[in-house]
Parts: sequence; C-alpha cells; structure tokens
Amino acid sequence: MQIPSPGFLISALFQAFRRFPAALLIAFLGTIACINLLTEGNGIDVENFYVRNWMVCQLGLPLLAGLVAFAESKSWTELRTWLLQILGVLALVGCWFWLDPKAEDYYWKIIPQYLALLAFLHLAVAVAPYLNQLSVRDFWEYNRQLFGNFIVGAAFTLILFAGLALAILAVDNLFDLNLSERLYGKLFVVLAGIFNPAYFLYHFPKQYQSENTESEAYNWVFRNLCKYILIPIVILYFLILYAYGAKIGLQWSLPKGWISALVIGFSVAGIFTYLLNFYLETEDESLLVKGFKRWFWWVLLPLTALLFIAIGKRISDYGVTEERFLVAALGVWLVVVSLYFLFSKKDNIKFIPISLALFTLLWAFGPLNAFRVSNQSQKGILTQILTQNGRFENGKMKPGTAPLTDPEHEQASSSLFYLERREGLKDLLPIPLDSALLEYNGLRKWLKLERFKPDAAHEIHINTRDSEEPYKISGYDMAYPIELNVIHGDELPQETVFFKCSEDGKRLEWWQKTDGKAQLVEAFSLEPMFQKWAKLREAESSSTYTNLNVLERTFVFYGKKGNLCWIADDAELQIKGYEITLDNSTGLILLKTK
Repeated sequence: MQIPSPGFLISALFQAFRRFPAALLIAFLGTIACINLLTEGNGIDVENFYVRNWMVCQLGLPLLAGLVAFAESKSWTELRTWLLQILGVLALVGCWFWLDPKAEDYYWKIIPQYLALLAFLHLAVAVAPYLNQLSVRDFWEYNRQLFGNFIVGAAFTLILFAGLALAILAVDNLFDLNLSERLYGKLFVVLAGIFNPAYFLYHFPKQYQSENTESEAYNWVFRNLCKYILIPIVILYFLILYAYGAKIGLQWSLPKGWISALVIGFSVAGIFTYLLNFYLETEDESLLVKGFKRWFWWVLLPLTALLFIAIGKRISDYGVTEERFLVAALGVWLVVVSLYFLFSKKDNIKFIPISLALFTLLWAFGPLNAFRVSNQSQKGILTQILTQNGRFENGKMKPGTAPLTDPEHEQASSSLFYLERREGLKDLLPIPLDSALLEYNGLRKWLKLERFKPDAAHEIHINTRDSEEPYKISGYDMAYPIELNVIHGDELPQETVFFKCSEDGKRLEWWQKTDGKAQLVEAFSLEPMFQKWAKLREAESSSTYTNLNVLERTFVFYGKKGNLCWIADDAELQIKGYEITLDNSTGLILLKTK
C-alpha cells in the first residue's frame, strides 16, 4: 500500500469531480460546516445551522453518488445524468427544511428517521447499478471493490493525518506559535471530508459488468481475512450464543434483555462474513469455507428464537418503543432472509441489501412506523392501568386513590415518562392545566402514583466535588451568579435580570425589571433536577451529603423566551413524603434569550 503523491491527488480530485460533481460539492460544503463547528465563539443558533448543513451533506454524498452509478448502469446521456443529480440536490434542500432543530419532535422522531434514511441511502449505493438483470457475480465484485476502496481510503486518511499532525506539532513547538488545538480537528475534518470522499469516488468502479466472471476475486490478504479471521470469529460468537441458549433451557429461565442486541450484532457480523465468503469456495475447497457457507443460515435461524423471546418479554412488560420495534423488525428480517436462502434455488445476494433497505424505510416512514405503533402501545398500557385503578374516565386522566401493584406502578411510570418526552399526553388531560403538570413527575403526583419510601432521607445536600473544575459556557449570552432560597424579602434586587426560587421551592423563576417593576418572564420546573440528584445520592451512598462533579450539578432548561443552564455550586433539598423541594442553593446561571 503506497501513499499517493500530491500530483496524483490533484489529478484524482479533478477526475472524481468530473464524474461525481454534485457529490464532491456536497462533501466540500459538509467540510466547511464541520470546520465552522470547530471555530470558537459560535452561539447555539449558529451551531444548529452548521449541524443542519452537515447532516444534509451526510445524506447527499451517498444519494448523489448512487444516482450517478444508477444513471451509468442504464447508459444514460450526460444531460440525463445531470438532471438526475439536480433532482437529488432539490431533494436535499427539502431535507434541510425537514431537519429543523426547533421542531418539537426533532430529537425523538426526526433524528431516528434521519439515521434510518442515511442507512437506506448507503444500502442504495450498494444496489443502485444492479436494479436490472446484471449478474450476481458482478454485483458481488462491485461491492467488494467498494469495501476495499473504503478500507484503503480510511487507512490513507489516518496515515496522512498522523503525518501532518506531527509536522504541525513540531513547527508549533519549535517556533513557539501557540497554535490552537482545534487546528488538529480541522485538519482531520479536511482529510476525512475532502480527501477520503475524493479518493473513494476516484476509485469508484467504472464498469458494472465484467467480461471475465471466472477471474480470481480473492487475493491472499482477502482470502486469509475471510478464512482465518472472520469465519472463526463468527463461529465463536455463535457457539457463545448457543451455549447461553442451552443454559437458559436447562435453568428454564427467560433470556436477559440485552441478548437481543447480541443476536443482532453477531448475526450482522455473520451475514457480512457470509457475503465476503460467497465465492471463496470456488478458489478454496477447504471444509471450513464450504461448511460455513452451507450451514450458516441453518445455524442462524434458531438464534432468532432467543431474540423474539427476549424482546417479547420486554414488550409484554413495558410495551412497544422505537428501539424495541427496531429489534423486533430486525428479528423478522433475519427470519425472512434465513428462509429465503434456505429454500430459494437462486441465492441472489441482492436480496440482503434490498430487503434491509425496505425494512429500514418501513420502520421509519411506513404506515405502521415505529413512532406511531410505539405511541399507541404506550397509551394503551397507560390507559388500561389507569382505568383499572379509577384514574381514567371518558377518555381523560384523573387523580385517584386506589393503590397500584408494583408491576402496575412500573408500567404506568414507564409509559408516562415515554409519552411526556414525546408530548403525547396533552389529549389525555381533562382541561388546560399548569405547564408543570405536563412533566413526568408532576403528572405522577397529580395522579397520585408516587410511592413514599419510609426510609428516604429528609434532606439532601449537594456539594462540589472539585471546586477548580472548569465550566463550559459557549452558546450563552450572559452569566449570572445566583443565591436561591425559598424565603424572599420585599426588596427587589438591583439587577435588571434576576432569578428566584418559587415560594413552594419547586420552580426556578426568571424575572426582569422594566421601569422599576419586576415581571416574571418564565418559570421552569425543578422536578427533573430533583429526581436526578436524588438518584445520584442513592447510588453514591446512604448519606445525605453528596459530592458531585460539574456535569452532575448542571441542568439545562429549554423555554419559550430563552434557554437556561444552571450550574449549582451547592444545594439543599427537603423531602416531605414523596415531594422534594429546594431550600437553598448557590451557583451560576447561563442565559440565552430567544
């Protein structure tokens, strides 16, 4: 493996640009966005803008490369290829407006859909030139070249980065330039964002149909990788899973929940190895190679039973969520693929990426997508438990006094937490209520779902673990030192902007003076912070005094008028029954107004 010369790199860049102009332009724009993210002094809105641009560019690279490959496989004219790329760019513009960080469902819905779309587009690149009758052998060779080019390009990128970073370090120390450490990050971004895509696209297969289908496809490195590393590792993984299956069978116990992730992870590794090994038996007739290809799907299929038992138990206990829906969907996909290769006479490996791409789209955007199914499942569990315990009537929630069993309490609390994060509770509330009631702990108290722990501490004292820890203040306009307590005097503070604790000790209030009169700008519930600190105290020790690092003492509040970051130096909480209130606290509040 020889590192390319500068002259070759420039020539390769221009040749790749002639063939994939839109894809390389998108890679360049994404690199600019990343470099700006590494620049100091960006506010939250500016960072969101560049993150948004970078995310769109990540979609654009596989989309536009795949469109060119599809057009070339169809022998389209250059004009039609350009028009197809323009349509791809327009689709990316639509994605830019879709990826709105201020959308209410941005984190819990748009981001997962974005990741699913990104996976779909990468799978599309693998099959784009072969949505016709081109041979399976050509399809396999095409993807082998893509994989090899990706590995070599990544290796070159890392080697170049290491060499150039050491050169910059040497110059910086020898000439006392005091260069910013962010320079190294920007160097990596340039290499990963421009050099790596250019190298990959320059070596992108230029022909999609090979004249000699019987030529050797495995060099000694590739053959040894498949035969002596990947196949033995996959066999070891499967032996571990079968041993665990035998263990739970002998003990007659349910499998642990995380076994689903292991089955999926090992299955993906096995399928990847199966694809690399697909034609190896024509060049290597060893028992290991031929046996792996023959028995792989027979070995994989029974393991899906472990997956369905584990995920079925979680769904029966706590209902469907997007993650559980994904695990179940991947389990169904594994069964479908296994049955196809066991009973099909064609063994068309195109079926793997095409079927996985379709499952990905259905999970994220289908009529029965993960978000819709999960929302209905969690609402169904919550309403059933509340109805059985006198807390649901005429389609609305209401407070009740009937005690819940431990399983009911866990299920109801889990569903409340899930729906609160996705704003799925508003249609279940009887009347417009205080905004604090829409939060998870506020609703639990209103419904009287909380359980008092007799042995709970009556006080919690939060202290600084390291007084010299630095604070991260980027993205905010102003910083205000604060001293909060539930006892308020009549005299107004001299500051124009100030913060108080509500009289009930449950809210942080943001006040502003105008013409000598104080007005409440916005109030934020402190319940999430109380619960966070209570859990940290219980995890650390039984003592009421808890020393926390700066991240554990930091909480961010997102409001309509602005965002607040509270960094507490110390705090004292009072516990009365199941209610937690703030007695006093000192610290720092960072403010970003909207």
